[in-house]
Amino acid sequence: MAKLVAIGDSLTQGFQSFAIHKCNLSYPAMIAQCLGEDIPDFRVPNFLGKGGFPFNIEWLSRQLESSYGQDINVFEWPFAIDKIVDMMDDVEDYWERGKGARPSKGVLYHNLAVWGFEVADAYNINAGMCRQKIESNKDDWLQIPSEPRLRTAYKVLNPSQAEDRNNDTQINIARRIKEEDGEIENLIVWLGANNCLGTVTGLKIDETGDDPPGPNSKHTLWTPKAFEAEYRELANQIDTIGATHVYVATIPHVTIPPITRGIMKNRGRLPNNRRYFDYYTHFFIKDKRFDPDKDSHLTKDDAEKIDNYIDQYNEFIRRQADDKGWEVVDTCRLLDLLAERRNHGSPKYNLPTEVKDLGVRFFEIDKSGKIINGGLISLDGIHPTTCGYGLVAQEFINVMRKKNPAIRNIDFADIRFWDTLVSRPPRTLDDVFGMLKTLEKWFHISRIL
Repeated sequence: MAKLVAIGDSLTQGFQSFAIHKCNLSYPAMIAQCLGEDIPDFRVPNFLGKGGFPFNIEWLSRQLESSYGQDINVFEWPFAIDKIVDMMDDVEDYWERGKGARPSKGVLYHNLAVWGFEVADAYNINAGMCRQKIESNKDDWLQIPSEPRLRTAYKVLNPSQAEDRNNDTQINIARRIKEEDGEIENLIVWLGANNCLGTVTGLKIDETGDDPPGPNSKHTLWTPKAFEAEYRELANQIDTIGATHVYVATIPHVTIPPITRGIMKNRGRLPNNRRYFDYYTHFFIKDKRFDPDKDSHLTKDDAEKIDNYIDQYNEFIRRQADDKGWEVVDTCRLLDLLAERRNHGSPKYNLPTEVKDLGVRFFEIDKSGKIINGGLISLDGIHPTTCGYGLVAQEFINVMRKKNPAIRNIDFADIRFWDTLVSRPPRTLDDVFGMLKTLEKWFHISRIL
């Protein structure tokens, strides 16, 4: 019997700070442990090399700290830029041609998530398609390995690079696990964020029509009808797996994470009677420097439209769950309650004591290394830290306990210890905005997402 199998995107894979690194600290791995199944029995891919894939900003910060100390002055930055270029070349070599590109054991992973996957990718994208795309695109991009999303998918779907696994999708592999193990006791499915996330990473709305656009689309926002068509098919595909218990999650409002910065026209605070700012722009642009005529941005109406679409997505997810007899984990509500600026400085979520000092604003420390903002969202401004993933895991556990009464709660003291960004932040991050602004200027690092 397989106690737990997970299908999803970056949130389920454990992506943070622009990289997938420690899949053993993903929220499904935490849940598996609370069910009594530790790694390696709960099988996850290995992305540990060179700080992870495609490029780990926390790892970069630690490398810079070892070379330049906690402060990089204006005279050292040209040398630091050269070092960053060398590090990116090393990462590219490792994952394109080195150890990270080699085949490994032909296992069926229990965590099948792939960052960047949209709803339909769970049944549309197979290992062979990934391999074909990788081999046809050899052009390097900013020293980052080509086709990083599909390289990740290929390592997850076909780690041994075997010809007979080229037709494997996330759904197909889950079926094979069921066939080989006799039962999947708990199946987690959390997809849909990437059907709208491009709006905030690219600060642009490019809607689909009512029909789904197919794999590898450049659209940033699915219409509710297009989303429903994809999710309805996903639900039918999930049914064919035959898991004993199925848990699906709602899609968080992507306008809340600090990848974007909300700004009022008068540069003041969000009024108490408002939920949305007048503008949403890049996180590193301060209020006084923002120019709506020059700086990329979304408007208040754009943000409301995105969230309205997400609300319609989530209503459809709930209807499908009701029809299929599945349980729903409301991760959208979790982020809504954790929101700080939208809740006018007073988050509504009751955090566990061990992480009560943390929040969802952009991560900042002072020169002593003390956290002064954030701690639940990683350095990419979208994905949780390990502590943040612990909250997600606990939300799943709260729902799963109805069917699994013996499941344990998350040990947040232990989770915080293993969260290196929170427990031992690189001291170079006392000016995280300055560092990320520099990386964006020179390397357009946000295009990874």
